[in-house]
Amino acid sequence: MKTKKMQWIKEKINRNKKNVTTYTFLFFALLLIGILIRTIGISKFPNALNCDEASSGYEAFSLLNYGIDRNGKHFPVFLIAWGGGQNALLTYLIIPFIQLFGLNTLSVRLPLALVGCISLPLVYFLFKKIGNQKLGLLAFFFFTICPWHIMKSRWGLESNLFPDIMIWFAFFFIKGIEEKNKYCYYFSFLLAGISAYSYGTSYYFLPIFLIPLLGYTYYKKKISLKQAIYSLTIVGIVSLPIIFYVLINTFNLKEIAFPFLTIPKLEVNRYQEITSIFKGNFFINSLSNFLQSIRILITQNDYLPWNAMKWYGIQYLYSSLFTCVGIIHSCKKKKKITIKYDYLFQIWLVVGIILTFICEPNINRLNILIPPLLYYTIVGLYLVSLKIKKYFYVILTLYVVSFCSFLYNYTQEDFTTYGTFEGHLEEVIAFANQWENKEIYITEKIQSSYIHVLFYTKYDTRKFVETVVYEDEKAPFKHVVSFGNFHFIDIENTEIQKNAVYIIKKEEQEKLELEKYKVYSFKNYLVMET
Repeated sequence: MKTKKMQWIKEKINRNKKNVTTYTFLFFALLLIGILIRTIGISKFPNALNCDEASSGYEAFSLLNYGIDRNGKHFPVFLIAWGGGQNALLTYLIIPFIQLFGLNTLSVRLPLALVGCISLPLVYFLFKKIGNQKLGLLAFFFFTICPWHIMKSRWGLESNLFPDIMIWFAFFFIKGIEEKNKYCYYFSFLLAGISAYSYGTSYYFLPIFLIPLLGYTYYKKKISLKQAIYSLTIVGIVSLPIIFYVLINTFNLKEIAFPFLTIPKLEVNRYQEITSIFKGNFFINSLSNFLQSIRILITQNDYLPWNAMKWYGIQYLYSSLFTCVGIIHSCKKKKKITIKYDYLFQIWLVVGIILTFICEPNINRLNILIPPLLYYTIVGLYLVSLKIKKYFYVILTLYVVSFCSFLYNYTQEDFTTYGTFEGHLEEVIAFANQWENKEIYITEKIQSSYIHVLFYTKYDTRKFVETVVYEDEKAPFKHVVSFGNFHFIDIENTEIQKNAVYIIKKEEQEKLELEKYKVYSFKNYLVMET
């Protein structure tokens, strides 16, 4: 009898060792795959630079080298940028990469790629802590191959920092409570405060998410009232400059400027532009926003191909079935599996849905709503794995095949055909810029052409501030007419000047008598010397 019992114990120990080895192998395999997918060739895929990427990069270059942004502000907490503003956190994260690698596409994209890579193991540990190791690995697998998370990690849109930072918040918040680790717990609220600098929707999301979350956590006796007050105090202190920014721009107060910090006064607020609170017909706009948001979440497509690819969506189209399973399970009183801190994601989802009423929707504007949806998808998948183990590997195979198909099609995408992206401009601008004694005219057919010139020439920001001419300095989008020897024109309505250089798109060549001039051909552009 003792011999059988000892044998059973040995077999169990061996099984546990085998499981640990398997889980460890899967963890590092997924981590390696996830890192490679988010970092390999990020300068080439996407194969064009977005105007917002160029803007964040040039602002980082300016702050690093001259201590001012392109609007002449010293270390602003929010960038004036185009006129209506741009969130500043990504720009500050780019600065050390420019110091290391110079101002280029790699430096602009690396911060978000690394943020995405850091999120992957944190997702594993988060789901392991609220469930078990199997749930953690499933979450790790799903995030690793998730189209939304891959695409947003591979280009430098500043708003895409927000959901990752809040995923980090969730991990450290739960870890701090579970392990009674006050450093992790309070660090989570430091992250929440920092997230206020990542995207304008955070101004609405943070208070209506954190206050109920802390209230319910206190009700469940997981934290004390003192901890809850300290938590909100940390968020308030960290985000205080952005709170002042909102107050200054809401109530038309004066700008606050120091040599080491500027809280700017904008002519137009970006957060007002993207929300319906500040517009007429509030209720009609809110309902329209909500219905459009629901359509985007159901179809997983906002018709902006840099946010989601048509046949893959945010998380592969068929994943919505598992999302529904997860949400339904969460709403049941008697749950088949118990997931700790399910209420955190319930509050997160509800607050995200509230935001759909006030935010004019596309996928990047709704990005804070995506993590709880992915949470419910993962829970749904886990429930299915428990109920139909036999077919679960078929489902996993379907995901792997979909992932491989997505990767192939993603790398074939030509982003130069998208309105806000411009590719192959660096060599064109460098070539034209060799004529320093000539005026250089650039077609407005190139999206936000002036920011690309600043980016690729690494233009002296002080000289730009001194020489820039705007069509209207108080416009929501300040149209640059010229700076230095660069001019930005509508080629159709401009008289060709002598002793000048013109950069035009090839599609415009029929409008000009090119045979009169010396013309140099590049991939999508022509450089014309008169």
